[in-house]
Amino acid sequence: MKPRDRAQHLDRRDFLQLAGASAVIGAFTPWQAAREIPKLEYRIHAPSAGRKPGGMPGKFPARVIEVFHSNAIVDKRVSEPAVKEMVERGMRELTGVKKVTDAWRIFFDPSDVVAIKPNPSGVLGTTTSPELVREVIRGLELAGVKRTNIIVYDRFPWQLFVSSYHGYLPPGVRAIGTADVLAVGPAAVGHDPDVYFETTCFAELETRSYLSTVASRLSTKIINLPCLKEHGASGPTGCLKNISYGSFTNVARTHTGTDEARGLSGPPYCYIDPIVPLLCSVEPLRSKLVLNIMDGLRGVWHGGPFAASPDFIWEAKTLYFGTDPVALDRIELELLERKRREKGAPSLWDRDPSQIGSQTEKDKNPAKNWYYRATGHVRTAGLMGLGTWDLYRIRHSKLEVG
Repeated sequence: MKPRDRAQHLDRRDFLQLAGASAVIGAFTPWQAAREIPKLEYRIHAPSAGRKPGGMPGKFPARVIEVFHSNAIVDKRVSEPAVKEMVERGMRELTGVKKVTDAWRIFFDPSDVVAIKPNPSGVLGTTTSPELVREVIRGLELAGVKRTNIIVYDRFPWQLFVSSYHGYLPPGVRAIGTADVLAVGPAAVGHDPDVYFETTCFAELETRSYLSTVASRLSTKIINLPCLKEHGASGPTGCLKNISYGSFTNVARTHTGTDEARGLSGPPYCYIDPIVPLLCSVEPLRSKLVLNIMDGLRGVWHGGPFAASPDFIWEAKTLYFGTDPVALDRIELELLERKRREKGAPSLWDRDPSQIGSQTEKDKNPAKNWYYRATGHVRTAGLMGLGTWDLYRIRHSKLEVG
């Protein structure tokens, strides 16, 4: 069957027709940068473009479960028993069943090959905790999924290694870093030459971003484990950014580079909005992502994603559960905004040119940043139908289990 292509000029009218959205970079929106950014032209190439049930926004749209445990971190170390209790309670509350085994079986069965996508980018303690990864694996085993059918993956093999996932994984579970190489042949591991997003941001030579074969071929379902974290370019870096930028190659080009012909560079500008939601919409990634558990054991309110300064990290001792990535990211955004207000830092929506500084300044001073953050990517994802942006429509339950 001939692959299905979608090509659009992403001006305001076309974006309305394509995604049901009311905003795009360069349009007159509340979150536009200090100057208008040229419109984006793009193409999505995906042979299996049909949407299947269960994917974004999932079985429980507009639903977020927040679980706090006072002993989740003790003496600066994550407590595995506390994480186990939090995951069991969160999964039961999300699904509305009494037994944790039944909760996992709502999403998974023994025939599934499940890929787990952590966030390994950052200093130790600001990445997805290995304790959470291990508990998710235990949950999959309750659903009957074999260890040999569980994959922990990311683009970067070295980040998986530095974050210690290899040492924490039970025997049989695979850790795969796809290393930005194209897969040659149907059984190869890497990135899929048949599934890609094509556009030009800042006059880069390579204009395609390819989807990981872990997402396109090897797995039947995906669990997303992002972190509670600010990002200098995206604003919140939660479910949407973790699953998109960790599953596609060549994404740094959306916020780095120089287009001399147009007098445009990143930083301070970027195309994270709308590229993050567009990547999330690509099949089969959209259909395969069925569960998100956000690691909020520690939070980063400034200086992310790598969090060079411990001054910008706090112990939140919380996990967030949902199938709707937009709703989860909206709750994350509200929390980060409150934390920044407490610290006297500017809003993630701020567009004051006087606050633009160097990376060094950003790493030391929360009043400085080197980008106009693309915080609106979460709203754009909601308008594209990937989940719920409207805060008043999100059913947000808060629980304390210890």
